[in-house]
Amino acid sequence: MKITKKLLAMVLVLTMTLGLGVTANAASDDKPILALGADLSTDQRAAVLGLLGVDESDLANYDVISITNAEEHQYLDAYLSSSVIGTHALSSVLIRPAEEGAGLNVTTYNISYCTIDMYTNALLTAGLQDANVFVAAPSNISGTSALIGAVKGYADMTGTKVDEQALETAVNELVVTGDLGDQLGDSETASDMVAYIKQQILENNVKDDADIEKIIRDAMDKFNIKLTDDQVQQLIGLMNKISKLDIDVDALSKQATEIYNKLKGMGLDLDKIDTKQVGNFITRFFDKIMSLVNQFIG
Repeated sequence: MKITKKLLAMVLVLTMTLGLGVTANAASDDKPILALGADLSTDQRAAVLGLLGVDESDLANYDVISITNAEEHQYLDAYLSSSVIGTHALSSVLIRPAEEGAGLNVTTYNISYCTIDMYTNALLTAGLQDANVFVAAPSNISGTSALIGAVKGYADMTGTKVDEQALETAVNELVVTGDLGDQLGDSETASDMVAYIKQQILENNVKDDADIEKIIRDAMDKFNIKLTDDQVQQLIGLMNKISKLDIDVDALSKQATEIYNKLKGMGLDLDKIDTKQVGNFITRFFDKIMSLVNQFIG
């Protein structure tokens, strides 16, 4: 009887493992998502598709959605003036699903305001993982609205609903980081500091504004940056929103390796893996299997 139990357990494990493999392969077969600015002219559309390496005749192999100017205003009006947002949606985004563990990788074309690190940080806040994201415009523009297209596209790709709160917070983060970069004259440092503060807030489950401010002022020292009281308040407001989101803190460093490798030298522990928790999960996993086996046998 023991041999039968062991054999059945092995069959169950093998079946579940193969099932997980099939799921992973199915996910890798998803169509890429192409989110096009709704107001692109024919020539502009051709230019954007060319930058993204997409042939018009091959669009059947993509899930194509639109980014409208109304959506831009819906999410950006609280942070940017209407004159900055404009009246035409031109930024476009291509999202190609990547294998699990590949991380979030961003490439931009003709984007003059949003840096790759700014997009990466904001997209992680919005929940994107394991994807190659390409942002393009027909000519040099800020690219703030492309964030909306990326989040919408990722939701379509994963079959989930857009998390409105996460998207609004990501837009807030993009604009605040961009403003800091402009005022400091260094977008990379601004992005690194925001990423550092965000990791500290989430890793330590910080909710109180006074504690958030302490982390921000500590970051100012670490990055040798002096912020105004207004800038500190902007960051407190942003981090307060981020603290309320369901963000996997461990995923941040794994999804944006390049950014978080720079932060490791600043006292940020990014290698926290709870091996005991993993071991407990495996134990519970096999206990569950043996429980099922006993039901079948006994």
